[in-house]
Amino acid sequence: MHTVIAYDICRNNSRSRMFRILRELGVNSQRSLFECELSGEENRRLLARLSELVAPETDSLLMYPLCRRCASGVQILGQGIPLVHTDWEVI
Repeated sequence: MHTVIAYDICRNNSRSRMFRILRELGVNSQRSLFECELSGEENRRLLARLSELVAPETDSLLMYPLCRRCASGVQILGQGIPLVHTDWEVI
């Protein structure tokens, strides 16, 4: 499932860790915004992992899962980077 993840993290070390985790899973399409292809289980595990980095009183983390139909309707203007779907995986 196409998932859009946005975050606003105050602490530099937590923000850097979140960036590194998300960079392994998807495309950094905007500052503090990633697009990933995740299964439902991967989405739940990622949310649990990232929640450890969020201080609820100062930070925010938003995860928007999009169905295939909704994701196909995404429109990109300017220098946006589309998330490419592939049938192969790099190991």
